[in-house]
Amino acid sequence: MERLTTKKDVSEMGMFELAHNSCYAKDGKARYRDYDLDIDARELTKKLLKDHAGDDDSFTDDEDFDDWMIDYLQSGMDSIEGLIALFYRNLWAMADLRERLAEYEDLEEQNRLIKLPCAVGDTAWIVFEGEIFKCMVSKFDIVRNGIFPMLRINETLETISVSMKTLEKTWFLTKEAAEAALKELERGKGE
Repeated sequence: MERLTTKKDVSEMGMFELAHNSCYAKDGKARYRDYDLDIDARELTKKLLKDHAGDDDSFTDDEDFDDWMIDYLQSGMDSIEGLIALFYRNLWAMADLRERLAEYEDLEEQNRLIKLPCAVGDTAWIVFEGEIFKCMVSKFDIVRNGIFPMLRINETLETISVSMKTLEKTWFLTKEAAEAALKELERGKGE
């Protein structure tokens, strides 16, 4: 998957890259940037309030500012203050989402992001000795040799560990896939 976040300078970004990186976090604060501007989200919002809503910028501190933004958000989009508060909220939400996405993209580039074929609690089907057993994925164990789902066989509550390498060979995520594999095994025995 192509990376969406970047650490490039804004002057090196195209419009697509800037759209995904225009909001970011620095020193625990949301910031906005474009080709001409790089500013703290609160400062930008204060400027917008002053220029477009006539607000005199009398906020005593960041907490006071945030309280005003909550009040303005309750006005909805019927007022310029409400629209600016909505813009401010979206700035810090986008900054937070960008930073979280960057973490995942970093992990993916380092081959440290694990993509599991299913979730804990999902049903799985095991083909064993000519039979199909319905199981539940109870957890995943990560060990040096790989990832091992722990499957609990519902009827006996017995738990077994299965290598991810055996996925689509002996355990399946649908009953239909397990039945098809069993037929293939039986056909192979008949030859």
